[in-house]
Amino acid sequence: MKKDTKAAVVFISGQSNATAHQQFLAEEDKVLVPMKNVFGLDRNPNQSFDISDVVWSGWTSGGKNLGETQDHTASLAYFVAKKWQAAIDEGKRLPDLYIVQLSVGSQGIINGMWNRDKERVIKPGILGEADISLLPLALYIQSLALKNLRESGKNPEVIGWHWLGCEQEVWYEAYLREDFKERYDYHFDVMRKSMGGDVPTYLYKVVVRGGLERFELPLEAENYINAEIERQANRFGAKLIDPRNSPYWDSNDNLYYGILASDRAHYVPKLQEWFADEFMGDVLK
Repeated sequence: MKKDTKAAVVFISGQSNATAHQQFLAEEDKVLVPMKNVFGLDRNPNQSFDISDVVWSGWTSGGKNLGETQDHTASLAYFVAKKWQAAIDEGKRLPDLYIVQLSVGSQGIINGMWNRDKERVIKPGILGEADISLLPLALYIQSLALKNLRESGKNPEVIGWHWLGCEQEVWYEAYLREDFKERYDYHFDVMRKSMGGDVPTYLYKVVVRGGLERFELPLEAENYINAEIERQANRFGAKLIDPRNSPYWDSNDNLYYGILASDRAHYVPKLQEWFADEFMGDVLK
């Protein structure tokens, strides 16, 4: 296979920590000039059920999340894009990278916009205004993105699907529903199928204790959610990433644990960069 026909593909999806909610980049860190070797899908024209093909453009830190409108954040997508382009600029023989990012904050597999039963709708906007049936949109766009690359003469290889979600299942004790595991099985199975099946998958345990205390929710919810994420990882051999294993985790900090922003819910940029380093370490092996 010729190097210039290879296309590495990364899918990043979930809820607010996949968006890096409110973790905005400094002006000098924003990517405003499109990258040469990393590409993404702009919301307009790709945030749609009505398109028959996707349109790639050079990656920037603005406009590339097909979910909510929140740009220039220190997200996993940002750090992966920066590190991939830097590796190529340094002379590493890597193919072009194609990133598909889809996330909306506070949206669960059962309670939120990732619910498989949600009506088919796309209302663009910021968090609180956006109304998107995320699962059918993800399945549609993910398969369409791979089809586009094949038809353009590329040989796409999915090198990672990253799911940063599940926190919303602590609400209304969704994790105690009788169909909880079945709905999680369905979600992860159909998502992976739309990407080609047995693709390298990265699942991230959640740290929601601060939010549970803040809203007087049962602390046991965190353990239930993480046990389910671990079960899913074991089902199909995903790599399990736990923020507690990062060098920044501080068990003595009962508010922010060394990794949470002031809202006690969202990961700080250095943790998102650690996620990217863990992934890049796998890729560069």
